[in-house]
Amino acid sequence: MRVREAAATDAPAIAMLLGQLGYPSAADAIPARLAGLAGERRTLALVAEHEGTVVGLITAHFVAAIHADEPLALLTALVVHDGTRGHGVGRALVGRAELWARTLGALRLSVLTATHRQEAHRFYEHLGYVKTGVRFTKTLTG
Repeated sequence: MRVREAAATDAPAIAMLLGQLGYPSAADAIPARLAGLAGERRTLALVAEHEGTVVGLITAHFVAAIHADEPLALLTALVVHDGTRGHGVGRALVGRAELWARTLGALRLSVLTATHRQEAHRFYEHLGYVKTGVRFTKTLTG
């Protein structure tokens, strides 16, 4: 398995993975989204490949904080192809994100995950993540 930066040519695989995560996306929208992430100074977008096929995706953002001297990092997406789960892909992607966050001086790495994703919760807990709060979301329109 190889972990590398996500590229526009990965768009079809990324769109499929996002669909499995519950965020259906058109492949032709992915290159612009990746370009938007690349335009931000402190973002991460990686894919995992197995035998030349993209089987995982992770994105993270590094942000300054008012409540601490050190900045923090947020995992904003993690998905592993449903036929590849349980083979270390997610662990490898999270490990790379943790290294990236440490290198930038982050105080901690946090992840947002929906309440219905019990399997994901167990995965993060297995990696040493601790539930520290509850997320509230409001959809903003118009």
